[in-house]
Amino acid sequence: MWKKFVAAAAAAVGLAAACATPAQAQDLRSLIESPNVNKCSEEFLITIPGGGNTASFLPEKAPIGPKVTEVATRVHGATRGKIQPVWITYAARPFTLYSYNDSSNKGYWEASGTMRRLASICPKATFSITGYSEGADIGAKLINNIGHGRGPVPAKKVNSAVLISNPHLADNGGSFAAGATRDDRGALEELKGGYGELGSRVLDVCRKDDPICALPAEWRNHVNPFLRMAALRGQVPMTEFAAIVAKRSPTTLPLLFSVYNHTQYGGRMLEDSAQWIISRKAPIREDRPQPRAEHPSQEQAPAPAPAPAPRPGR
Repeated sequence: MWKKFVAAAAAAVGLAAACATPAQAQDLRSLIESPNVNKCSEEFLITIPGGGNTASFLPEKAPIGPKVTEVATRVHGATRGKIQPVWITYAARPFTLYSYNDSSNKGYWEASGTMRRLASICPKATFSITGYSEGADIGAKLINNIGHGRGPVPAKKVNSAVLISNPHLADNGGSFAAGATRDDRGALEELKGGYGELGSRVLDVCRKDDPICALPAEWRNHVNPFLRMAALRGQVPMTEFAAIVAKRSPTTLPLLFSVYNHTQYGGRMLEDSAQWIISRKAPIREDRPQPRAEHPSQEQAPAPAPAPAPRPGR
């Protein structure tokens, strides 16, 4: 069965290569020969898809995941390949096969490990980061760690970052686009210390009607049960869900309907996202010995903290 699958896949790639332009055919052959990035570029764009948009067995060269793929391909084309996207593939199955916390942490360590590997084999390379939804959560935690000197690469190696619908949205020191401001708050906890040294290099793209990155204040105490849910493992806190719906019944349906807005990022929003990365492309740093990577035990991938308990009488 496996041999038949491999043969069919090879035949499909061969047919696609035959029908593609020379450049496209070369990309397809490169993907088959080596699914992971193993050549140096001036700059790597760490591209982190959202929940449900990737899987751990996919190759990091394969463009997958809405929003971030459009940003990454725009950047790659506009810079004529000088900024090379690297797609982070991870167990993006929150709420179903894994709890959100477990899925996010798996994605964090995949992204961190990829940056560490690329920095090791390409010591002159710099990085940018982009992520959407759960991918923005992962990207925000990476930026937080790097910006405070405990990440996989030094802060001076990161040129820019664009986070689309970041669940950690707050006054983290970055810039804002698409409507939200520093007064809005995402569904997850604020990052201690914000983006640190990287603040001026980060763009948060968030619609004001997107509850993932701009959650109404009355719902912020009700997030934690959802983060623990893994339905396929039987982890569904129904009693807590019922209590939340009973307490917030007038606003439950409007909130659920507003989740649709979470998918509505496109057009000018993504064009501006790509331009942010392109315009902040820094020259290669002077060639000098790189500092040793931080010990892995110093790098933290904080799981979303439990929401604070409601105040008595509320």
